[in-house]
Amino acid sequence: MASAAPHLPRVIVNMAMSLDGKVSSRSREPVTFTSREDRRHLLRLRARADAIVIGAGTASIDRQTLGIPDPGIQRQRQRRGIPPHPLRIIVSGRLSLSPRLKLLHIPISPLLFVCTKQAPVKRQRLFAKMGCVLVCGRREVDLPRLLEILAADCKVKTLVCEGGPTLNDAFFRAGLVDELFVTLLPCLVGGTDAPTLAEGRGFSTLKQAARGRLISLKQGCAECFLRYRFA
Repeated sequence: MASAAPHLPRVIVNMAMSLDGKVSSRSREPVTFTSREDRRHLLRLRARADAIVIGAGTASIDRQTLGIPDPGIQRQRQRRGIPPHPLRIIVSGRLSLSPRLKLLHIPISPLLFVCTKQAPVKRQRLFAKMGCVLVCGRREVDLPRLLEILAADCKVKTLVCEGGPTLNDAFFRAGLVDELFVTLLPCLVGGTDAPTLAEGRGFSTLKQAARGRLISLKQGCAECFLRYRFA
């Protein structure tokens, strides 16, 4: 299905959360509470993606490479005429992430660092040694403009966003999310400081809130898999 904005890539947000809406604990540790079934679900979504995007916070705590470790899926992608691994995109307004992150030194696919004009030139030059640096926005990353560039210059048709909560919020507030996949986990995390699925600035009123439509619900062995359409 095409994006709600035909000239822009289709944006899919994929997250796992607890029964009380938490995507991690208050210590913001890497997510380890999902099952093998959810990890297969994650790979199926990545297999559809031309690019994967995450925020700086997620890049800093997650141990993932944002690649596709399954050789079978890699071959399927190549038969479809696309690279075995999606383009990897990290959004960081000031390029505040550590250049020592493991993710940045595993050359499975190109890296694109998206920042604002607030990012120091010295940091831009540093990360340009590891991938491409795109300055997109003055104080906040201009997500609509980013999608236009991805479509025109990188031929991205499907973009999967894997968080974190602040980046999710920015995509929803900009009205750019086409679908949301949520894995609902049978646990309760609690804690005022534990991150939820979407944080950041949020919507001012309930009337403005992004509203989706449930289009599928699958009960797994331990989790429930929900799919919502927003476009």
